[in-house]
Amino acid sequence: MTGVLLYLLGVVVFLLGVGLSIGLHEIGHLVPAKRFGARVPKYMIGFGPTIWSTKKGETEYGIKLLPLGGFISISGMFPPKPVRGKASRLEWLRDWVESARKQQNDIDGEFDQSRAFYNLAIWKRIIIMLGGPVMNLVLGVVILSVAFMGIGTFQTGTTVEHVQACVPANYQDANCAPTATQSPAKAAGFLAGDKVKAFNGQPVTVWQPIFEYLAKHPSQPVRFTVERAGKLVNLSVTPAAVERPVIDDLTGNAVTNPDGSVKLQIRGVLGLGLNSVRAPNDAWFTARYIGMNLGETFRAVASLPAQVGQVVMSTFGGQQRSSTGLVSVVGIGNIAGSVGESNQLDPLGKLAIWLMMLGSLNFALFVFNLIPLLPLDGGHVFSAIIEWFKRTAFKLAGKADPGPLDTARAVPFTMAMWVVLMGMSLLVILADIIKPISPGWLG
Repeated sequence: MTGVLLYLLGVVVFLLGVGLSIGLHEIGHLVPAKRFGARVPKYMIGFGPTIWSTKKGETEYGIKLLPLGGFISISGMFPPKPVRGKASRLEWLRDWVESARKQQNDIDGEFDQSRAFYNLAIWKRIIIMLGGPVMNLVLGVVILSVAFMGIGTFQTGTTVEHVQACVPANYQDANCAPTATQSPAKAAGFLAGDKVKAFNGQPVTVWQPIFEYLAKHPSQPVRFTVERAGKLVNLSVTPAAVERPVIDDLTGNAVTNPDGSVKLQIRGVLGLGLNSVRAPNDAWFTARYIGMNLGETFRAVASLPAQVGQVVMSTFGGQQRSSTGLVSVVGIGNIAGSVGESNQLDPLGKLAIWLMMLGSLNFALFVFNLIPLLPLDGGHVFSAIIEWFKRTAFKLAGKADPGPLDTARAVPFTMAMWVVLMGMSLLVILADIIKPISPGWLG
C-alpha cells in the first residue's frame, strides 16, 4: 500500500475507535436511564444535521454530521415552572430560562411525568450521569490492557549482540581506559549470539527481571544458562558494582533529582549489549502504567486554562507547540495517520500505538466529563448532590420538601459553557491545521 493509503487507513481506523468510544459513552447513560424507567427519545453520535437514524421503540438512534461528541435526550430534564415571584431587573434572564424550559417541554411532548428525569431518585440520576464517564474509564482500562498485556512493548531481550571489553566506572564514558579491567561478561565467557535461557535457575524471556535483580544485588555472583550453537552452557558471573542512572521502567527514561540532575544508584553491570524484542507486559506493569496515565490526565485537565493559552501562543505567536498539549480530533487523526504510514513500525506496532492513543483518549473523556460544570456530566452530578443537601436540610429543619432543583435556571450558564467549549474545540482544531503536532517519536 502507498504512504497516502496507509495514512488514510490510520485516520479511518482511529476515527472508528473514537466513534465507538463516544457511542459506548452514551450507552453508559442510555442503559441505566432505561433501566430506571426514564423516557429516552434520542440517542445520537455527533452534532448538527442527522445523516442517518432509525427508531426502535420510543428511542430514535442516529448519527449526526459533526463527530465532536454525542448525546442522549432524556425527557423531563427540567422540572415544571415554579411559582413565580415578583418581577425584578433580571426579568429578561428569567424569560430566557422559561423560554428554554418551554423549548424542552415542546421537544419532550406529552409523556408520563412519573418517568421524567427530575422525578427519578437522586441516586438514580447520579448513576445515569456517571454511566458515560465510567464507561470511558472501563474502555480505557480494557484497551490499554489489550495493548500492553496482549500485544506488548519493545523490551530488552535475552540474545547477546555484543560483549563489552570493559565496564567504565562513569556511565557517560563510551570507551575503555587503558587501565580498565575486563568486563564481567567477557571474563565469564559470554559470546555474541548467546541466548540467555535461565537466570539463577529461573527461565527468562526478557531482561527486565535480571535488570531488577542486579539493581538490588549489585555484587552478588549470578548464574546463567545460555544456548550456544544448539547446546546449553552454564556461566557464572560476578557483576561490577558501579553507579548507573535509575531508569523508570514505565517510561524508559532516566529518573531525575529535584535539581534536574540524573539520579544514580549502585547496581550490578555485566557488560552485555542485548537485542530488543516485543513482549507482553505483566499485569503489575500494566496497572502501574494505567495509574500513571490517569494521573497525568487529571493533571492535564486541571491545567486546562494554561494549556489553552499555550495553544494560542504557539498558533499565533512564536512559541513551540507542546507535543503533550491539547489536541483535537483533527490532530489525533493526523497522528494516527502518521503512525499508519510509518515504515519504522510493523502492523502490530501500529495497532499497539493506536490502542494506546485510544485508551488515553477514553481516560481524557472520563476525566473531562467529571468537571462539575453544566452541561458536562459532572455538572449534572453536582446539581443532584446540591439537591440532596437542600432537601435533606429542609427535612431536618421540619420544612416542606422544596422539590427537585430547578436546573433550568442554569441554562444561561450552560449556554455560556457551550460557547466556551465549542470555541475551545474550534481553537484547537485551527491549531492542528495551522501548526499540527509532529509525532517526532516516529522519526
